[in-house]
Amino acid sequence: MILPRLNRLRNLQKTGYVFLIVLCIAVIFTAGCVDSGTTSAAPAPSVTPAASAIASSRSLPASLSLDPIVGIWRSPGPAYQFGIAFDVHGETQETYANQPAVIYNGTWQLAGGNTYLVTRDTGEKTVWIYSPGSNTLCKQAVPGITYSLYQGVAGANTSAAFFSGTGDMVIPFTATRTGRWVFTMSYAGSGNYIVWLTDNLGGRLALLANGIGTYSGVSPHNLDMGKYYLNVTAGGPWTIRAALS
Repeated sequence: MILPRLNRLRNLQKTGYVFLIVLCIAVIFTAGCVDSGTTSAAPAPSVTPAASAIASSRSLPASLSLDPIVGIWRSPGPAYQFGIAFDVHGETQETYANQPAVIYNGTWQLAGGNTYLVTRDTGEKTVWIYSPGSNTLCKQAVPGITYSLYQGVAGANTSAAFFSGTGDMVIPFTATRTGRWVFTMSYAGSGNYIVWLTDNLGGRLALLANGIGTYSGVSPHNLDMGKYYLNVTAGGPWTIRAALS
């Protein structure tokens, strides 16, 4: 009787050992599954490429910086009334010489051939046509009025700009590079001739000229690359040349 009981005890012990081994294997396997699941679900790096792809899709191709339309254009006449700037990043800004507070921001894009679609932030759309032969621009709706390139941004002469006019004007000016810009000015009228350099919000940065009657002078200033304005008060014809020294 004792011997069969011992055999039964030994069998129970063996069964217990087998159960413990199976239980340990199950625990190890479960832990491995949890770890592998966590590893596959946690790859944060996969988020970074997606974000960078979105950012790059919003930026325009670098080839636009070579487009001949990039720059500042103005309507004809010594006392121009309207100007439009085409930015290298596909943005536009329309300004009026006699209404400095009136500014229309928008975007531009190629519309095929030498045509460009300008969309104001207000939603209004206009088509502009570029003429390579005369290097002029006009609205498709008003082809008889051409606009001249006042300051090219993408051309070879990126470090200089020339402005001329008669009477009071507010002229958009882009410092295409950071450095020392020299403003050379002349005036052939009577009365006050005052030229202020302002930031893109109209804040005064420097008094470039202040005289009465015929005037000529030079005013150098260190500028960061960006958008500025030349606020001119005059009663006659004047010229301003801005060049990076």
